[in-house]
Amino acid sequence: MPVFEKYQGWYVYFWANEEGEPIHFHIAKGQPTANATKIWILKDGTFKLAHNRSEVPIHILRRIYSLMLLNLEEYEKLWLDYQKDLTHIDD
Repeated sequence: MPVFEKYQGWYVYFWANEEGEPIHFHIAKGQPTANATKIWILKDGTFKLAHNRSEVPIHILRRIYSLMLLNLEEYEKLWLDYQKDLTHIDD
């Protein structure tokens, strides 16, 4: 499980075995879990919240979105190192 970012105890990560899924990231406080908040990265570089099961407060989500935007190219490279394919959802 590659952890890309950590912000105020919130981990931004993906699972290394998600090959075939469009690019996304998860957010969880403390120990990452399989059922954590999931955010899709769209083709235009914006984000779409799939679900917020980790109940990340909106001000934390906004800050993490900002951090991810600043480092999107680096995140995509890390994703490709593990997933070997970079696809996006259309919407």
